[in-house]
Amino acid sequence: MSPDRVARRAPLVAVVGVLFVFVLAACSAPAGRAASAAGFAGYKWAVVSISHGGKTTSVPGKYSVYLQFTPDGHFGANEPVNYHSGSYRVTPDGFTTSGVSSTLAGYAGHDPIVLVAVSAISAFEDGAPALAGVSGNALTVRAGGYTVVAEKAGRQADF
Repeated sequence: MSPDRVARRAPLVAVVGVLFVFVLAACSAPAGRAASAAGFAGYKWAVVSISHGGKTTSVPGKYSVYLQFTPDGHFGANEPVNYHSGSYRVTPDGFTTSGVSSTLAGYAGHDPIVLVAVSAISAFEDGAPALAGVSGNALTVRAGGYTVVAEKAGRQADF
């Protein structure tokens, strides 16, 4: 190749190299930052209240409603009737879930806490965006018209 042709290609090669570095950084950053950037990963979160339609319902501990996020991307959520599990991916403002399945127990009762908990946890369906933020020991998650407030209930072991 002639020296003139090499000189003309140098800026193009430099631009492609810089773009390549940015693409590599963008692809590797979310996985590497997932646990630390999210703030909720690695913990079990006991749900203390659920808001929907302008009404806030307190959730006493005896109902055992909680969320779990392992550092390696597994998601779990318990409500009084069923347990839901799948995987999650951190997004800039929260997370999305995928491959979510649950146990299949039915509920014919009328307890308003059970009913709102079942509906709120079911809002974490595959691909549904969830806005999440951690402030101190509190996690607030908004999904499907529900706002779930939970308190840190300890470290979560991988499951």
